[in-house]
Amino acid sequence: MTPETHLDRRATLKTLGLGWLAFQAPARLLALTPAATPSRAMEVSTFLQNYWDEKREIYMDKEDKKGPTAVWAAGIMFSALVGGARHDKATFLPRMNRYFKGLDCYWDTKAKIAGYEPLPTAGDGHDKYYDDNAWMVLTFLEAYELTGEQKYLRRARETHDFVLSGWDEQAGGGIWWHERHNDDGKNTCVNAPAALSCFYLSKYSDPKTAEKLIVQGKKIVEWTVKTLQSPDGLFMDHIKVTTGRVSRARLTYNTALMLRCFLWLHSSTNDAKHLEEAKRVGKAADWFLDGGTGAYRDLPKWSHLMVEADIEMYRHTRDDFYLKRARKTCDVHYQDWKKAPKPEIIDNASYARELWLLEDLDSPEGVKFWQKADRVKG
Repeated sequence: MTPETHLDRRATLKTLGLGWLAFQAPARLLALTPAATPSRAMEVSTFLQNYWDEKREIYMDKEDKKGPTAVWAAGIMFSALVGGARHDKATFLPRMNRYFKGLDCYWDTKAKIAGYEPLPTAGDGHDKYYDDNAWMVLTFLEAYELTGEQKYLRRARETHDFVLSGWDEQAGGGIWWHERHNDDGKNTCVNAPAALSCFYLSKYSDPKTAEKLIVQGKKIVEWTVKTLQSPDGLFMDHIKVTTGRVSRARLTYNTALMLRCFLWLHSSTNDAKHLEEAKRVGKAADWFLDGGTGAYRDLPKWSHLMVEADIEMYRHTRDDFYLKRARKTCDVHYQDWKKAPKPEIIDNASYARELWLLEDLDSPEGVKFWQKADRVKG
């Protein structure tokens, strides 16, 4: 995350308690005139190439290409490419490979434990965010599931090692938000994806390592539930370690990733209590809906992860409640994008990611992928 995104995040927390002829397209979109009408996900993904820097092989923050995107946005962008690759390997696999290579400019090999810096680095930067890195673990594991290429699994493991290095026993446990403890916080947004990464990595590990990962994942879940879950089931943002003060602000992605942890635990143990908790949390997430649009009111960089959780809940339970909520948010987001794409890549990449996930439900490739990916064992 850049300092600007940190400020944007805090400000948001403070305030909380294809028919081409159907619209007047911005000039920069008029170049997209494929012979056949693309899917919504492909349409947004094609637009995202406006942010690509051919020379550096990375995506830039804005279309003016004056600066690279922060690694948080890079993780979302990579996940959008993985989603696209399930439907069009010829187009998206080369993009994935080039971008994975380009992301090495963020990878700090001079640090004691390597990890991704928020921006391209010369190394030894010491400004890493554990949540940024946790998102990278999840998207690389999905890339590995899709391609079978060891480079993705290897980097996921390396990055996961950095994420887990952020755990200590202050505040009873938990992983810090920042490696130098900036903002004095341990946040749901790092602990939830870190736990899920433990569970997912266990699928690709030898039995002894898998057992250790599952134990660690459960430990993180237990701490997060005890420390940051509110009585209604939703998850609060963070705890200040030195004071013990809990921020009661809520963002969709915090609840989304914990919901997915409960689903994994149910798949792994078949214990009904985990599914019941997932359902309780899932129904409570209606709190995030905008009363006017019926879509999630958070910015897409957060809410697309709640859409992903809804879709996973639908795959797990076949309850249309979750699918309808996901479809509604995607419809509203897409219409907003058609009117005017956001200036920063992070929001547009979030649109593409959720739209690809929705298309997975209607394609043989997508259905087959998730039938395999949702298994808790390899």
